[in-house]
Amino acid sequence: MRLGLGWAKSHGLTTGQCPVMKYHRSLMMAILHERVYIARAVNATVIGIEDAPRGYAEFDQGASRKYVLNPHGALDGVQPG
Repeated sequence: MRLGLGWAKSHGLTTGQCPVMKYHRSLMMAILHERVYIARAVNATVIGIEDAPRGYAEFDQGASRKYVLNPHGALDGVQPG
């Protein structure tokens, strides 16, 4: 990082926590009204309970996906939007 160039261009640096509650309701409404497809955004993969050990192992090894367990088949046929 070139501090002199940053100073010349008036760059700023701010730290702090993400204001989650500021965006929570609008994001929730966008998901509920299918304007945002969160499962696709986080690369969610539905797996059965019998595949849970494999899913945990892959996740522990750094797989770039999230696993959703479907132990009773309630999500059978559901595709991320």
